[in-house]
Amino acid sequence: MPDDRGNIVIQTATADDAPLLAAVGVVTFYEAYFEQDEPADMATYLSETFSEDAMSAELADDGVTYFICLRDGKAVGYAKLLRGSTAQGVAKNSVELKRIYLVERVWGLGVGDILLEHCIAAARQEWYDAIWLGVWEENSRARKFYARHGFVEVGTVEFPYGDIVGINRVVEKKL
Repeated sequence: MPDDRGNIVIQTATADDAPLLAAVGVVTFYEAYFEQDEPADMATYLSETFSEDAMSAELADDGVTYFICLRDGKAVGYAKLLRGSTAQGVAKNSVELKRIYLVERVWGLGVGDILLEHCIAAARQEWYDAIWLGVWEENSRARKFYARHGFVEVGTVEFPYGDIVGINRVVEKKL
């Protein structure tokens, strides 16, 4: 059976990648949440979070690392590691997987597994004891994905978004 994943390459983003990250960020977030979110809330979040200026500022921050996931030379997703972030219940020496998103057309092909394992390996290389993230409590697909990779729930945090406050489950993987 042929491998539908294609040729997957994960590269560390540089300042020159800000426009690409902004575009991929908008597309992947929209695809993940457009059915649940109010259009005005979505538009505000996307324009503030994924502007080229916002991406440039984050790429210049030593506490942030972005990885771009390429499939056959085309960007299909990204991940963001955030150092110095914490939440109740997580290990003291931990790093946050702040974002990990893929375009919908590669969901279920194992591309997310490759990107997540790359992030875990990067955390290990920096001698972190754990990697953690917040995942929306209603995103059962993502919650199952993280559980399959050994993440366990350690708490919850609120996620203000537009006029609502969502609940994210905090999950952690010991390294």
